Amino acid sequence: MGAAWTRLRPASARFTEIYRVASGCDHAPGSLGGAVQDLLYIGLTIVVFAALWLLVKGVERFER
Repeated sequence: MGAAWTRLRPASARFTEIYRVASGCDHAPGSLGGAVQDLLYIGLTIVVFAALWLLVKGVERFER
């Protein structure tokens, strides 16, 4: 099983080297964009459910 892991390492190192040359930086890329995108989706979900909740409350009030 160790052989499979050793075969994956050179490809990973090669990708890191290619990224480093293409971007011009010598450190690993940050994952801030992914976290911001996750927060955006969470916020949109909250907004959608709040709008639906207000719609239901409005319909309930209208029926009275």
